[in-house]
Amino acid sequence: MISLDRGLLGAAGSGDVAERHKKYASLAGALDIIVFASPKYSQLTLAPNLRVFPTRSSKFAHFHRAAELTKKLLKENQYDLLVTQEFTAPAGLKIKKFLDIPWIINIHSMFFSTQWLGFNLIYWYLFFLMKKSIRSADGFRVTNDAIRKKLTDWGIAKPILVQPTPVNIEKFKIESGKFKVENQNPIVLYVGRLEPEKNVSLLIRAFKKLKDEAQLQIVGKGSQEKELRRLAADDLRVEFFGAKSSDELPEIYRSADIFVLPSNSESFGKVLIEAGAAGCALVATETAGAKSILENDEAGILVPVGDTAALTRVLQNLVGKKFEREYWGQRAREISKKYNAETATQRIIDLWKEVAAK
Repeated sequence: MISLDRGLLGAAGSGDVAERHKKYASLAGALDIIVFASPKYSQLTLAPNLRVFPTRSSKFAHFHRAAELTKKLLKENQYDLLVTQEFTAPAGLKIKKFLDIPWIINIHSMFFSTQWLGFNLIYWYLFFLMKKSIRSADGFRVTNDAIRKKLTDWGIAKPILVQPTPVNIEKFKIESGKFKVENQNPIVLYVGRLEPEKNVSLLIRAFKKLKDEAQLQIVGKGSQEKELRRLAADDLRVEFFGAKSSDELPEIYRSADIFVLPSNSESFGKVLIEAGAAGCALVATETAGAKSILENDEAGILVPVGDTAALTRVLQNLVGKKFEREYWGQRAREISKKYNAETATQRIIDLWKEVAAK
């Protein structure tokens, strides 16, 4: 497997990525993972049948280094299947040629969207490389139906499994009604990276317009943290928690009333499922991932991307009406049950076996 997820190498904010890949390795037999990473990372053995190798290279040398590492591993192993992410697909194409084995690409992002591409020439170059590379793959796992449709529009007729990342909802789940203590102010929560595409500034601006008393808790780290702190500095109701471990998150979710995902682009939105299992009323912008999870306003409330006024109206209604929060919290609990980790993991492994057998 070729991955971008430095959480497999112990990077902060890794969530349950290590446990998820241990399950993959258990069901598949054995799994070696090469991760695009800088020289500060070292090789790890996460389980007897799961090894992780960092490329230990600069950003522009990752593709070449991943191919070199694969050739070294070939001296001691025989592989049956290659799995890569979309952004590592150019390396995957090169590796497939000398491995001569089937290749599956996991597509988690809307890398073809104009919002992501913008006017960035590097992004357009990556898009060209990825689109060219993926035509040689033998199968795909995508996180939503919009990505599946894009692949078919490009004339790709290989097996495509629509299966979001498995989520262990059991650790977040709350079974009984989730009612706050009387006179306690409602808590609005965001969990995720503090990066431009997540548009957390939209949430802060909308929250600051609320008339009722409430709290906004922001969990995560990222390049925009200082800017977001400055934006929220004049509102004492906003609190930044920094990055939290996967063991700390369940209690944070359970203590919140409303969860907001204000992204400009989102191909899945795993945090919506985690927050939904914990009984939060869910609010998200109309990204492909959020619309898929919330089933077009059936399990949560969708607002237009970047629309501060619309988000303010939705939050004002939820903060001011306890029965609305309870209704949407119940709907969110119901929808989260569809994302059972055991079922999702088995479907992914079944795709691996199907493609490897061909």
